[in-house]
Amino acid sequence: MDKIYSPAEKNEILRNAFNKLVFKGISSKWAISLQLFTELREESILLMNDSAFCKDLEDYLKSHQILTHALKMFFTQIAMSARANWYDVPEEIRPIAAREWFLGRWIPTFLIIDGPIGRFMCKSGSPLFETLKSQYQRYPFLASARDFLNSSLFMKLRHAFAHWAFDWEVAGNESYVVSYDWETDIPTAKLNQEEADAFRIASFALIEIIDEIIISKKDS
Repeated sequence: MDKIYSPAEKNEILRNAFNKLVFKGISSKWAISLQLFTELREESILLMNDSAFCKDLEDYLKSHQILTHALKMFFTQIAMSARANWYDVPEEIRPIAAREWFLGRWIPTFLIIDGPIGRFMCKSGSPLFETLKSQYQRYPFLASARDFLNSSLFMKLRHAFAHWAFDWEVAGNESYVVSYDWETDIPTAKLNQEEADAFRIASFALIEIIDEIIISKKDS
C-alpha cells in the first residue's frame, strides 16, 4: 500500500492478501471480513471514544515515546522504498533489484511488528493489550488483528527477519523466503513470495490504522 488508495481499494487489497494465506492456516474474523480495512478502522475509532482507554493511552505514550519515533522512521523508510523501480534497472541485475524491492518493504514492516507495534498490541502493560484482553467481544476485529500478529507462522517469519536469520531461494519460476532458527540453524518456515508479501500487506494496513487513529490521532 505505497500509493494512496481508497478504502474500497484497501479492502480489496487486504482480501486478496488474506486469500494467499488461507492454506497457511491464517483464518480469523479479520481475515474473512468483506471490508477488512474499513471495519478495523471503524472499530479503532470506536475504541478512541472510550475515555478510560484514552487516559491510559496518554500515560503509556508519555513513557513510551519510542513508539511515536519508531512509526515516524518506519513511514520514512517505506516512503524511500516506494521510490525504487526494479524494472528500470538493466535486465541482468533485475532479479537482485526485484529482491531488494520486496526486502525494502518486508524488513522495516516485520521489524516494527516484532518491536514497538507488537509490544503495543500483544504485551501486558499496554492499554491496547489490556483493553482487548478484557473487551475482546466489543472489539473483535482488533482482537483478531492481535491474534494475527501472534500466529505461529507469522512469528517465525518476523523473528527470522528480526534476527537476520532468513534466506531467499529460487526454484524454477518461484521465489521463496526461508526463515531459520538462529540457535539451531534449522529452517522454521518457507513461504513463496506472494505469501510473504501478504503478511507484509496485512501488517502495513494494521500499522497504518494504529498510527492514524490511535497513536497520532490524525482522525480527530
